[in-house]
Amino acid sequence: MAVESKAGRTTLWIILLIAGLMSILPFAWIIAGSFKTHIAIQSGRVMPWATYTETDQDGNRVVKRDPLTVDNYRRVFSKLSGLPTYYFNTLYLAIAGTFLALFVGSLAAYGFARFRFVGNRVLFLLLLLTIMIPAEVTLIGRFELMFQFRLFDKIVGLLIAYVAGSLLLVIFIMRNVFISIDQDILDAAMIDGASTWQAFWEIMVPIGRNGLAACGILTFLGIWNEFLFALTFTSMDKVRTLPVGIMLLKSQWGLFDSGVLFATVLLSFLPIIIVFVLLQKYFVRGLSAGALKQ
Repeated sequence: MAVESKAGRTTLWIILLIAGLMSILPFAWIIAGSFKTHIAIQSGRVMPWATYTETDQDGNRVVKRDPLTVDNYRRVFSKLSGLPTYYFNTLYLAIAGTFLALFVGSLAAYGFARFRFVGNRVLFLLLLLTIMIPAEVTLIGRFELMFQFRLFDKIVGLLIAYVAGSLLLVIFIMRNVFISIDQDILDAAMIDGASTWQAFWEIMVPIGRNGLAACGILTFLGIWNEFLFALTFTSMDKVRTLPVGIMLLKSQWGLFDSGVLFATVLLSFLPIIIVFVLLQKYFVRGLSAGALKQ
């Protein structure tokens, strides 16, 4: 039995190791490629240990390595038009959208979790059903709404679209978090004279901070990486986001440069890494909150 258990753990460890390496490889490829020239990348010599052979003047074959360079980053900051604007727009949308989605979504989740009204479960189930509808299906309808309300090519239009798209996730997770909180805590607060708002803001929110952190990370990532709506609802550089700007790299350069693209992609996901590192201890706790009590 002990042998089987040890063999099982070893097999699981190997599977997890392979899965981890497969997840890390694309990031390692981008990081290494951002310090290589376009020719080296196109030749498949991205990793530091990659070599190639050349024939010198005496006819001898010489093994060489491509030198590392930071020229890609200099070219990004000096020549790529619109990058500061793309960065600011994306950062603004991610921060403001995350804050609004958490605030509105947690209020709705609190209502679903703690108030009993006619159609509570039916309305919540209808909201869950909309999660199964791909965003692409509603693209035309949202596009028409943007024109009708004169929100096309406006940053506030993208903000509304992102907040609306993030609410369902927040409501779903935070409802389970709030249900898992003991009702006696709220009853004690009400007896002490707390209002409904005070019970939510001073009791539910602090206790459910792990769930809010998890929702915040997922919402921030979703808004930061969103491409389809940002491409469809904007046509001017002043309101475009970073994913759309990266897509436009080829047209701005005239000649596609893999090194510059890798450097830009690396710069684009640095804020995501920072957010996750700062909040990672809350992430797993938040996703598992409320899982045992429904």
